Amino acid sequence: MNAFKLLFIALFFLILTSCSKESDEKVDETGSIILKVVHTIDSQILKKDSLIYKNKAGNEYLISNIQWFISDIELVKPDGTTIKPTIDDGVFYVDTDLISTCSIQLPGLPSGEYIAFKFTFGLNELANTNYRFVNPPESFMFWPEYLGGGYHYMKLNGKWMNQDGQLAPFNFHLGIGQNYYEKSNGLTDYFDFGQSSSYTHCEGFNPPYSLPEVSSFVQNYFEVSQNIDFSVFQESDCIIKLEMQIEKWFDGEQSYNHNDWGGSIMQQQNAQEVARKNGLSVFHLSVDNF
Repeated sequence: MNAFKLLFIALFFLILTSCSKESDEKVDETGSIILKVVHTIDSQILKKDSLIYKNKAGNEYLISNIQWFISDIELVKPDGTTIKPTIDDGVFYVDTDLISTCSIQLPGLPSGEYIAFKFTFGLNELANTNYRFVNPPESFMFWPEYLGGGYHYMKLNGKWMNQDGQLAPFNFHLGIGQNYYEKSNGLTDYFDFGQSSSYTHCEGFNPPYSLPEVSSFVQNYFEVSQNIDFSVFQESDCIIKLEMQIEKWFDGEQSYNHNDWGGSIMQQQNAQEVARKNGLSVFHLSVDNF
């Protein structure tokens, strides 16, 4: 066998071995989801600062802006296993005044079929810690420490036509709730809340200078889960629309009347409970081609 033939055989086996190694290497088959958040009333895109809406309680109202947190997103595969995106520690801020926040990028997801989408509205106990966010706009979502600390789940700000025919501001602000000791129990200790000017970013929130002690706190965040068939393809974007149906905050399981609850519900756990129950029907997910 001459040198030429030996060289040819050597090259042949080298190429064969190289191809075998490449075929054995597993390709990282991942894609991404773009979660497009939209805010609607009666199936129409929200028109901010327009007094054109009315709830079932008969309140005429307008919406100025909405800021809220979505967290703990989970994607469910047909075999029941779940995929949890880890980008930004799984916490995302949405703001109707900041369009960029209404498009949430979820990269690096295993390609394949999925059958359900889950998330937490707001922040759970582990995620909702004081001073987590040090820069605005997220830092402006802080929830007063005496009221449980951490951050608002949502600020939904607007105005309604009250019983006096006046356009009055309302803060439909959701977060940790409180139960208070009754004044009749003989306690004399009151919490000094300080000047309400510290909370000027919460329009209409004017707490009294002193309050009775809090007996317990209530976690008002809730889980959202919806069956939805979608697929993630390698190196492609799957676009899913997440719709907040604003009217259902007021017209859900229980009818919400602004005249009953007034302009601020941060210290009214009964109102927070109505909002939490109604919130279970607020969100809708669909595969979309924007």
